[in-house]
Amino acid sequence: MMGKQEDRGSLQKQLDSANESLQAVLDIGMSGYDAADAEEQLYEILQTLIDLFKADAAVLHIREGDNLASFMALGTGEEETQRFTVPIGQGFEGKIAETKRHIYVQDAQADPIVINPYVKRAGIHSTLGVPMLYGGEAIGVLHVDWRSTHLFSELELEILQVAAERCSSAIAVGRLCELNLDMSRQASMYLDIIEHDLKTLNKIMLDDLETVLSIPGLDRDARDTVKGVKRDVEESETIVDNVRILHHTLSEDLPVETLDLDGLIEEAIKDVSWPQTKSVNIHYTPLMGRMVNGSAVLEDVFYTLINNAIMCSRGDVTLDINVDKVNIDMQPYYTVSIIDNSQEIPDDTKDELFTFHLGITQAHGKALPMFLVKLVLDRLGGDIRVENRVPGDYKKGSEFVITLPAIEAQAVPEPEPVYP
Repeated sequence: MMGKQEDRGSLQKQLDSANESLQAVLDIGMSGYDAADAEEQLYEILQTLIDLFKADAAVLHIREGDNLASFMALGTGEEETQRFTVPIGQGFEGKIAETKRHIYVQDAQADPIVINPYVKRAGIHSTLGVPMLYGGEAIGVLHVDWRSTHLFSELELEILQVAAERCSSAIAVGRLCELNLDMSRQASMYLDIIEHDLKTLNKIMLDDLETVLSIPGLDRDARDTVKGVKRDVEESETIVDNVRILHHTLSEDLPVETLDLDGLIEEAIKDVSWPQTKSVNIHYTPLMGRMVNGSAVLEDVFYTLINNAIMCSRGDVTLDINVDKVNIDMQPYYTVSIIDNSQEIPDDTKDELFTFHLGITQAHGKALPMFLVKLVLDRLGGDIRVENRVPGDYKKGSEFVITLPAIEAQAVPEPEPVYP
C-alpha cells in the first residue's frame, strides 16, 4: 500500500513539473505578442524572463558590425550596462556571439571571461547567456543574471533559447520596419512570426505531454488531465487565426462580397460539434434569396454564437434561430435572432460581454472572442446586442440579435405588352 502511494506521489510530482514547464514556456512564448512595436515586445520579454527565473537582471546586446552593443537591460545596473560595447570573440558576450553557443558562468566576479565592468560593479555572480540567431547568423546575445549563485536547469536554458528566438524575430521586424515598410506589411510579418513561434512552442509542449503520457502506471485522473492540457495546447493556434481576422477586419481592404445569409447560418450549424452529454435541438427554417454584403468570417460569427449557446447551457438546450427583415433609417436590414433556453447572462454583465479584456477569452476551436464578433459586425455596418429570452429573468435563457445591411434584389422590369 505504501509503495502504491509513493508511486502515485511520484507521478503527481512529474505531472506538476510538466505543467509548470509548459506554463513557463507558454509565458515566454506569449510575452509581448500584443506589443505596439518591437522595442515594447523586447521589454516585455526581458521582464518575463526576470519573473520566471527570479533573476536580478536581463540584458540584450545587438551586433553592430564587429561589435556587440548593449541595447536593452532591465534590473540591476541597467543604466550603466546599456553603455557597454565589446568586440565579437571577446568576453562573455563576444564569445557567445562567436561560437553561437550558450555560456554559463557560475562566479562572474572571479571568472576572467567576464570583462563587462558593470557586471562586476553590480555584484552579479551567476550569468547564463545564449546567442540570438537569425538566418543562421548571430545578431545579438541575450543573458540573465543573478547576484547569488544560481545553477541553471535544462528547462531554463530551453526557455532562454525560445526567448532569444522571439527577440531575434522582433529585432529583424524592427529593422525592416525602419526601411519604410507600411503598417499592414509590418502587422503581417508579426503574425507570421507569432504563428512560427506558437508552432515551435506547441511542439515542445506536446512532446513533453507525450512523455508524461508514456509514464508506466499513470493513473486515469492524471492521464485525463494531461489529455485536457493537450487539447488546450492544440487550440492555442486559434490565437493566430483570431489575430489574422482582427488584422483583416481593421484593414481598409477588408474583402467584402455578396453572401447568402441563410447559407452562412446553415454552414455554421453543420460545423458545431454537439456534446454527447446533453440534448440539442435547433429550430431554423432557411429561406432563399436573403443576401448581405459580408465577409467569409461571418460564418465564424454565427458559429461562435451557436456554439456558445450550446456549450454554456446548464443542460439540454433548445435554439430558435429567426431571420426577419426590418427598415432602419429608411434602409433595409436583416435581423438574426439566436434564442436559447438556458444560457445565463446576468444583466450587469451584458454591457461588458463584447468588450476586449486582455488575457481573457472563452473562445475555443473555430469560435471567436466576443469582442471580435462585435468588431467584425461593426466593420460590416451591422451590430449585435444581447437580451433576456424572458424579459426580466436572465436565468431563462438569452437572445442574441445580429443586425446586417440587406441587399435587395433588383426588380426585373416586366416586358411592355405587345398589342396586335
